[in-house]
Amino acid sequence: MAAVRQKFGRGVAWMAAGNWIEQAVNFAVFIALARILDSAAFGLMAMASVVIVLAEFLVRETFTEHLIADDSPGAEDFNAVFWALTALGVGLSVLILALARPIATAYGEDMVAPLIWWMVPAILMTATTAVPVAVLRRELAFRSLSLRAIAGVVGGGIAGLSMALAGYGVWALVGQRVIQVLVNELAAWIAVPWRPGLGTSRAHLRRVLQVGGQAMALRASELAITQVPTVVLGRVLGPVATGYYTIAWRLIETASFLIVTPLRMASQPAFAALRREGQGGHGSLLSDLSRISSFLAFPAFAGLAALAAPVLLMVFGPGWTPAAQPLAVLGVAGAYYCVEKVQLSFGLAMGRAGAFALLGWATVAALALACGIAVHQGAPAVAAAFVGTLLAFWPLRTMILSRLSGVSVPALFRPHLLPLLGAVTMALIVAQMPSHLWHLIPDARPVVVVLVAVATGVALYAGFTLIFMRDRLKLFLALFSNVGN
Repeated sequence: MAAVRQKFGRGVAWMAAGNWIEQAVNFAVFIALARILDSAAFGLMAMASVVIVLAEFLVRETFTEHLIADDSPGAEDFNAVFWALTALGVGLSVLILALARPIATAYGEDMVAPLIWWMVPAILMTATTAVPVAVLRRELAFRSLSLRAIAGVVGGGIAGLSMALAGYGVWALVGQRVIQVLVNELAAWIAVPWRPGLGTSRAHLRRVLQVGGQAMALRASELAITQVPTVVLGRVLGPVATGYYTIAWRLIETASFLIVTPLRMASQPAFAALRREGQGGHGSLLSDLSRISSFLAFPAFAGLAALAAPVLLMVFGPGWTPAAQPLAVLGVAGAYYCVEKVQLSFGLAMGRAGAFALLGWATVAALALACGIAVHQGAPAVAAAFVGTLLAFWPLRTMILSRLSGVSVPALFRPHLLPLLGAVTMALIVAQMPSHLWHLIPDARPVVVVLVAVATGVALYAGFTLIFMRDRLKLFLALFSNVGN
């Protein structure tokens, strides 16, 4: 168990370093594109991307979960997964090509159809990359995964900015996405020696479809949950309102990616490895990660929600300030996702994704109803419906996790109480600072206001940690103490 935890610590360190570099590049490109393009371009891209992102999710981390969770997958398993994903990628591509025009008609935006057509190749590229990525994940080769991700955002960023400056408008976002996926594919195949063969059997394919089908249902529900607000806004209020919501959600996604993705990507193979050892260490690791995830995530998103308006003003300019209210509300969703993603990784590592998938689709149905009711009140109301639905289903999700892990429901909820108290207290104080600073210094630049408020928030939460949560800090440091060994 100690060896797995050491590899896990190194994996998180590599993923964290890679993710921060990747997101720094990605965010810089995003800011530049937001200053060149208008909200309608981002709204159209969000509307067109819904089906593309869903298809990519279905082929990215679905059938390959069998390779992560299985005790000793053989060549036949890898081949079965590769060809099953390739067939699925081709099928989804053909289906989406055929549906592009009806989707555009449903939105009332003819431009959506050609945007979808040109993004379809990303689906097959993602499908044929999934097994090499799974090989790297199973071997805890997070250094290669991190370098691959960085190469992708750099390549896509260069393409997107070049096209935007050349006046291609929304097509710059399409170019950025397709080139990023292409670079990711090339880097993944270079990093692994494995190559697909034809040797497999019907039994292997059935096993892949059985395990992968549950993971696919789960991944599809995860994506559908995040896309329902975009679809409803695009259908009812059009691309401008959708663009504002998209910008707000993009900030939430970026922050959650930075915080939780290193833990999620490294934890799933670590959970699976501990389960294979049969010593029960996976439950202990789950408890530790639950304590760490809320300790890191809650103050980050509470601070982002409290400073939504000045952050948008600083990063994107005054034209994007209508996104401040959705961003403030969605901060709660960001904190929730950082806890939930670790929990879902545990379920996948245990090979028990089915229950989470059923609950996920129940959430989708409830969310569609809630957003449909709220949409006429605008993007902030849709964001509130989104957050409320997630929180309503959280207790049920925790009960499922409790049954799988053997950790009681109170023990799964309890680690989040102190971070929540500290984060909310800090946010209430920090939220008052921008107006006071601008009252004292009317000409203060937004970057100065944000930096002063963030520094104050960090100091407040650090003080709270030293008084009430020293154990979290010690756990965090202990988890990564052997990274260099």
